[in-house]
Amino acid sequence: MSGMTIVWIVVAVAVLVILVALVAGMTSRKSQRRAEQEAYDHEQEARANAAHAEKQRAIADEVDARARKAQAAADEKTAEAHRLSAGATERRDAAEQARAVSEDHRSQAQNLWPDDGSRNREGQPVDPQWDDGTHPHDPRHPKHSKH
Repeated sequence: MSGMTIVWIVVAVAVLVILVALVAGMTSRKSQRRAEQEAYDHEQEARANAAHAEKQRAIADEVDARARKAQAAADEKTAEAHRLSAGATERRDAAEQARAVSEDHRSQAQNLWPDDGSRNREGQPVDPQWDDGTHPHDPRHPKHSKH
C-alpha cells in the first residue's frame, strides 16, 4: 500500500468517525428534546389532573355540607316530632284524668240523690208537661210556634 492510499483510508475513517459523531449527536439531541417534550406533556397533564381533583374535592365538600344541613334539619324535625308526641301523650293523660274525675263526680252526685223521676237535680218537682211540650212556657208549645 502506498502512502497516499493510507492517507485516503485515514481521511475516510476520520470523515466516517465525524459523520457517526454528528449523527449520534443529532440523535442524542433529538431524544433529549423528545424527553423534554414528554416531561412537559406529563407536567401539563399533572396540572390538569390536579385542577380536576381540586374541583371534584370542592364539589364533594359542598355536597357533604348540604348532606350535613339536611341531616340537621331531619334531626330537628325528629326532635320536634318527639316533643309533639310527648305533648299529645301528656294531653291524653290529662284528658283521661279529667274524664275519671268527671265520672267520680257524676257517680257521687247520683249517689247523693236518687233519681226516681219525680224531682230534678235541684230537688224541684218535675212537671210532666215539660216532657211532652204542652207546658205553656215550653218553647215547643203551640202558642209559641209561628204558623
